[in-house]
Amino acid sequence: MIALEHTRMWPGVVGASLVAWQEAVLIGTADRVVGRCLCEECTGDAPRRRLHRALTALPSWAGPYLYGLVLPIDHYYLSRTAPNPYAPPDRPWWQRRLIRPG
Repeated sequence: MIALEHTRMWPGVVGASLVAWQEAVLIGTADRVVGRCLCEECTGDAPRRRLHRALTALPSWAGPYLYGLVLPIDHYYLSRTAPNPYAPPDRPWWQRRLIRPG
């Protein structure tokens, strides 16, 4: 992780993105991820995008450790959202979701 953050990202970005993704998915805030604002930082998309980038860049032996931290947050997000049948298929999975009412 340290090597990745110091070469292809920046120091502390993975931890900060993990916290930001978790905060964006908490009850009452998931609308920030699928939000109305087009700014990716506002919608909560940027932290999950950075986590995806880290997950794909880490070596095969290191990726599962980070994935083990991201997966429960992703599952919670999936439980609070529904598939958007109108979303472009080339978008990341977390952008192809709708907030469930209630």
